Amino acid sequence: MIKTILPYKLEITNDEITPHGGLILLGEFMKGLDLSDLIDKELPKPGSGVGYSPSSFVEPLILMLNGGGRTLEDLREIRYDSGLRELLKL
Repeated sequence: MIKTILPYKLEITNDEITPHGGLILLGEFMKGLDLSDLIDKELPKPGSGVGYSPSSFVEPLILMLNGGGRTLEDLREIRYDSGLRELLKL
């Protein structure tokens, strides 16, 4: 039997990583469509001057549903995924 060495090298890193790497494509697609501007234009603005924009609620919800989430509790995975939030500027 021939022994082969895999072409991978494992190293320790301090870089942020994400278990939801596929959602980055969807996030970039949403940015390319300017979906956040459309959401903010079509949905009502916050009642107070310090509220969040509608897109800050809807975009994580879209990501969560496409990532396999089923309940609002699953939004925590997006919330705690600092790598994904950093890449998508959420």
